[in-house]
Amino acid sequence: MSNELAIANERGQSMAELMGVSASSGEAAPSIARIGMLHQAIMGLNDNGKKEEIVSVGSFILNQGETKVYAPKIEVRVFAQRQQWQRWNSETEEMEKSVLANTLNGDMKDSIGGFNLGRPSGWIEDFNALPDATKAIIRSVKRVNVYYGTVTLHGAMDDKGEPVSGEYVDVPFVMDVKNRDSLKSINGVMSALKRKNLLPIMSTIKLTGVEDSIPTGAVFGKIEASLGSPIDITEGDNEMLKDFIELIEYSNGKILDLHHERANKSMSPDDDAMVTDIINNDFVDVD
Repeated sequence: MSNELAIANERGQSMAELMGVSASSGEAAPSIARIGMLHQAIMGLNDNGKKEEIVSVGSFILNQGETKVYAPKIEVRVFAQRQQWQRWNSETEEMEKSVLANTLNGDMKDSIGGFNLGRPSGWIEDFNALPDATKAIIRSVKRVNVYYGTVTLHGAMDDKGEPVSGEYVDVPFVMDVKNRDSLKSINGVMSALKRKNLLPIMSTIKLTGVEDSIPTGAVFGKIEASLGSPIDITEGDNEMLKDFIELIEYSNGKILDLHHERANKSMSPDDDAMVTDIINNDFVDVD
C-alpha cells in the first residue's frame, strides 16, 4: 500500500503531526500493555541450591494487568510519541504529570493544579544563580518521552527465567523513557529514519537492554537502539493510530481534570466566585 496513506484526516492534521514527529514544535481507563525496564536483577536458586541471577538488569518488562513477562531484547514499531514532565511524590505516592505534548516549550498544565510541576519554562542561562528551592524542583522534575506502538518480545520469559507460552508479537504498548543515553540512542534511530524521509511507523526499531552503573556502584538498565526492518503501511494502521491518539487524549483529559480540581482548591473563595461568574457569563466587559 502507498506510504502516502492518509490517517485521521478529519482531525485536520498530517500523519507526522499525529505521531508527534513533525517539525513544528468515573470512566474506566483504557487497557494497554506498558513496557518498563528492570533495574535490579531477579535472583533465584540454581540446581545446586546456590543463589544466582535469573533475570538480569536491563531486561524489558511487559506489564499486562497482573501478568509480567521479561525479555532481553524487543522490537517496536512506533506509532506516536509525546513528551511530558513527571515527578514521583513519595508523600502521596503519586506520579505527578504534565499534559502530553509534541514539545515542552511553554507552560504545560499539570496534575497538581499548576504548570510544568513548578519547573521554570524556557532556557535557563545560569543554573547556579537560581535559588536552591528552584534548583531542587528542576532536579526532581524529569523530562519524559512517551512512546506508543506495537512490540514483539524476543526471548520472552517469566520471573523464574523460564520461557513463556504464547506469542508476544505486535502487542500494543506504551513506554516512558527518561534516561538520557536511552533517549539519545532511540532518537538517533528516529533521526536516521527522518533523513530517509520515512516515518517511524515505516520500520521496526530493535531495542536491547544493557546494564550500566554510576560512580557509587549502583547499577541500572538502559536502552541501546538500532534500525530494524522496513514495513509497509496497511489499512489496519489507520485504526491503530486512531486508538493511540484517543488514548493520549484520554490521558490528557484525566490530567486536566486534576489540574482544574486542584487549581480551584488553591483559590480563595472570592477568586473562585469570580471565576464561576465569568464561566456563567454573569458579567462581560465590552468595549
